[in-house]
Amino acid sequence: MKNKGTLFLVQAAAIAAVYVVLTTVFAAFSFGEVQVRISEALTILPVFTPAAIPGLFVGCIISNFLGGAILMDVIFGSIATLIGAVFTYKLRNSSKWLAPVPPIVANA
Repeated sequence: MKNKGTLFLVQAAAIAAVYVVLTTVFAAFSFGEVQVRISEALTILPVFTPAAIPGLFVGCIISNFLGGAILMDVIFGSIATLIGAVFTYKLRNSSKWLAPVPPIVANA
């Protein structure tokens, strides 16, 4: 890697790809009235790298489009994941037990 910017983009792209794969593989219960997304377990990653924030957001948008989600879910579901990721990143220096709380609250 030539610089930190390139590493950031590679990490973000890899996280987005993993999110899409997990959502697609478990599509049977990733979409619908009640959604259980294994990929949302990745929302803890902003504790380790800020590249997870755009990675999770883009991964969620792509997953929602590929899964045929309604426009409201594409927009607001993706924004909820983004909000959860941002606040997880902000809590990275606090208690490790608080880091999973923002995605739960944002998606509720």
